Amino acid sequence: MCSSDLLRMGEPELEISTRAYCKMIMHSAKFPSSAINGLLLSTKDAVGSGKIHYTDCIPLFHMGQGLAPMLEVALAQVESQCEESGLVISGFYHGHDNLRDNHVDVFSQKIADKIAENQPGSLLVTIDSKKLSVNIESHCLIVQQNIEGKWRTRDRSQVRLQHDQISLACASALVHKKIYRDLADFDTHLDDL
Repeated sequence: MCSSDLLRMGEPELEISTRAYCKMIMHSAKFPSSAINGLLLSTKDAVGSGKIHYTDCIPLFHMGQGLAPMLEVALAQVESQCEESGLVISGFYHGHDNLRDNHVDVFSQKIADKIAENQPGSLLVTIDSKKLSVNIESHCLIVQQNIEGKWRTRDRSQVRLQHDQISLACASALVHKKIYRDLADFDTHLDDL
């Protein structure tokens, strides 16, 4: 058994709910020419266990990503809401405005690092825009997990959707029916409180 297999044996299973996955995809579909980002939420008791279930996500920004005051306000509001509902911020997702771009930018990296300080084992998810379409065939997520202070890319097969084919079909249907037009991220919220 190689060292990477041994490392994976200690890694928790990652499962993303249909709700969280669909919201990430709809955020990306609503703002296809903008860089987008948001937070992943999980239950408090799931973090540190053998399986982490990401139950929801909160879409944050599609413009002005580098504005620290807006981010601080958004994080404070999300943390307050999480305390009431028994959830924790346990990851960060982002997508680029350039379809061919899958790198992690400095802004996303810094936010993910900060989340990892407070929540060991947190995720940094990049939406692979090249694989998005009206008929989504794979989860199109590039997932990195913070393990012992280092970001490690998880194999696509190690990250599963709660109801694999149903989640993909649901996301495809939402995009096809243009339901994403109803999605509001934090930028939209700030435009019209």
